[in-house]
Amino acid sequence: MSRRGTIAFEWAGERRLFRLPISSLVELQEATDSGPYLLFNRLDGGNWRVSDISNVIMFGLIGGGVSPPLASALVSRHVERRPPLENLISAQVILSAGIVGALDEPTTEKRRKPSKNPPADLPNGKIRFSSFYGLGAVMGLSPEAVGELSLWQFAAAVEGYVDANSQDDGALSNQEVEDLWSWIQE
Repeated sequence: MSRRGTIAFEWAGERRLFRLPISSLVELQEATDSGPYLLFNRLDGGNWRVSDISNVIMFGLIGGGVSPPLASALVSRHVERRPPLENLISAQVILSAGIVGALDEPTTEKRRKPSKNPPADLPNGKIRFSSFYGLGAVMGLSPEAVGELSLWQFAAAVEGYVDANSQDDGALSNQEVEDLWSWIQE
């Protein structure tokens, strides 16, 4: 897997590059009415639809640099007119590359205190991509720049931004110590 969320392999008679940056994941979510992780679970668990396979491959081709009309024609010819199982593994690999990123360098997610009024979960495992664009703006990134990042790149950027702008030395605050002591005594 790659930090940019790319993967290249032989498909439709040529070695092709596939990529699902955030902007493509947004379009994929809209096309399938499912978040990328739920979609991956569907592909992996045998509950997929032919349109799941088609959409992953089409948006992966577009993200990899193929023009939308050519991507659509290739998917029509090599996915929609073929038995679905011929392309299932390709779709799984493309989506996995887009959502996993670099396995040798995982980003760490530091836990924030839960919000008192968290937004309601979206249906079908969908992701609130507005949060990505909002955090990107705080970090000085344009919406276009955020859209071009892979999920791994975005997580690494957020982690770096937080580390660079945080005064937290990792020690517990007095209130956290008191809360922990109260919890232990319960």
